[in-house]
Amino acid sequence: MSDELTPRRPEDASGSGQLDRSELALALHELAQDHETPVPVPGAEIRRRAVRRRRRRQGSLAAAGATAAGALALVLTVILTGGEDARSTPPAATYGAPTPPVTRAPSPVAPAVTVDLTRRELTVEGRILPISSGALKTPTPTGLMTVTAKYPAATVPGDSAGFNGYDMKATWVMRLRTPDDRTNYVLALTWDEKAPGNYDSTGGVIGLRSPDAMLLYKVLKPGSVVEVVGAAPATELAPTGKAKATAAEPSTATDAASPAEPRTAATRGVSGGGTGP
Repeated sequence: MSDELTPRRPEDASGSGQLDRSELALALHELAQDHETPVPVPGAEIRRRAVRRRRRRQGSLAAAGATAAGALALVLTVILTGGEDARSTPPAATYGAPTPPVTRAPSPVAPAVTVDLTRRELTVEGRILPISSGALKTPTPTGLMTVTAKYPAATVPGDSAGFNGYDMKATWVMRLRTPDDRTNYVLALTWDEKAPGNYDSTGGVIGLRSPDAMLLYKVLKPGSVVEVVGAAPATELAPTGKAKATAAEPSTATDAASPAEPRTAATRGVSGGGTGP
């Protein structure tokens, strides 16, 4: 038969009742502990606890602020350095051949004036002006020169002008700085107006006729570039533009009196012993 039809014994019922009472007592005891009144704490202890809690909050806030400041500094560093670590280790030194320094070639400057010593010419703004430069013993320096100053009238050293020991007063003076950091001049050759284009007689300066020098003076400014090329020719030219004669002086009085007079056909007949037509 099944257990449902089996009657319980009295002792079994009493044991179950005792178990239920024990569980109820335990539950009531736990409930009393949960709702028991805490032990009263003095006011001084409460204040100390409050101070400790406030200090803990302050410490937490300070730590959070420091963390935020560090994060902000990191973000700013990344933005400013482009993500490169400023504390990165530099590359190791190499002991190979040293790398030559990078040198930039100076940008070419178009000269405002070109001087050709060989042709005794100065070209400015499409015009060609005759010049006289340094003689063979006192040649004019060449290269790119810069105008450093200009004066309507000034005294130049005699050595540069071609008069040793005597400074010369000149007009339309333009001072130049040569490639080797020396001083030279372009000026009006007032003491020898026939020299430009014909022969070289200065001590190194570049001389022009007064009207040409005044024209050049108006064109050039401090900082203008003057290019000097060539060299003074060995053959000097007479004021007429023809080479000077190097033959011996004529021996007869007739030839000395009229060296440039052309001979006529009658003259040639007399000198040859015949008669003219």
